[in-house]
Amino acid sequence: MYELLLSVHNLLRWLFLAAAIYAMYRAFKGVSGGTPYSKDDKTAGAILLAAAHTQLLIGLTLWFISPSVQQALADVGMAMKSKGMRLQLLEHPLMMIIAVALIQIGRIKSKKAYADSDKHKRSLIYFGVGLVFVLSRIPWGSSPLFRF
Repeated sequence: MYELLLSVHNLLRWLFLAAAIYAMYRAFKGVSGGTPYSKDDKTAGAILLAAAHTQLLIGLTLWFISPSVQQALADVGMAMKSKGMRLQLLEHPLMMIIAVALIQIGRIKSKKAYADSDKHKRSLIYFGVGLVFVLSRIPWGSSPLFRF
């Protein structure tokens, strides 16, 4: 079960990254080109949000059933001294929760904005910061870059 969820989580990472890049591209295009906030922009934000929430739910499930996390929780002091264990135990999950919250807030704020330019601007800022947070804490070194 753990290995299957880990594989799904690794695969969906690419869907999330693609959705984030696409949503940010649409927002950037809207900010720079002054285009109206269209149904396609709403859809891009919705797909990004769905991918982010799905990744978060699978990731939290993995966190609770991971053998290495359980071992680290048994000796938290030692785990905090290890950069890799600290990343897996604390930094990665915490930053992902914050990133998904920022993406959610950006989606809400963009929907509530009146002007199309404000909708694009809010999407670009919140989605962008969320993506930076995600990219900063993906364990690139501990798992192969193209692990499927």
